[in-house]
Amino acid sequence: MLLLFLLTSCNRYDIPILVNNWCDSPREEVVTAVVDGDTLDLEGGERVRLLGVDAPEVYYDGHDDCSSQESTECCYGLDSEGWLAEAIPPGTTVHLEFDLDCYGIYDRTLAYVWVVDEDNPEEELFINEELLKQGFARVYDADVEQAQDIRYLESFREAQLLAQSNNAGLWGECY
Repeated sequence: MLLLFLLTSCNRYDIPILVNNWCDSPREEVVTAVVDGDTLDLEGGERVRLLGVDAPEVYYDGHDDCSSQESTECCYGLDSEGWLAEAIPPGTTVHLEFDLDCYGIYDRTLAYVWVVDEDNPEEELFINEELLKQGFARVYDADVEQAQDIRYLESFREAQLLAQSNNAGLWGECY
């Protein structure tokens, strides 16, 4: 009876954490699809938003589908999505790590994501940081406000500065 009361008094964001230990870190999962430049789907239906980065939109709420790429919200969105889809194609095993906030307002898990080279497990590609280095995303300031401890914030800012100084990706095309 007490457990039923606890579950019914939780909001929907509390339930995955309570039931599935969502924030246990680290864990490995298999990618089923790339949704856009900073979001992917995993086996089992979990949607993951890459923590600390913000890629341009592919579909922008209330606007066109961003196919024209004219607004800064959309500029370079298809390029970002394409890079992520190439870096993490369906069937890829990814390593997830979490921070203070691990579940977002849009029913998505918030995570740092690495791709491990199966031939050389010591070689990992830190997807969040690589998106920033190559100019496919920018540091996501809203994540900084939500979680007080974005453990990779300084390296993310350095990666973005590198991309900006090289006019890489969206920095050369959109700004």
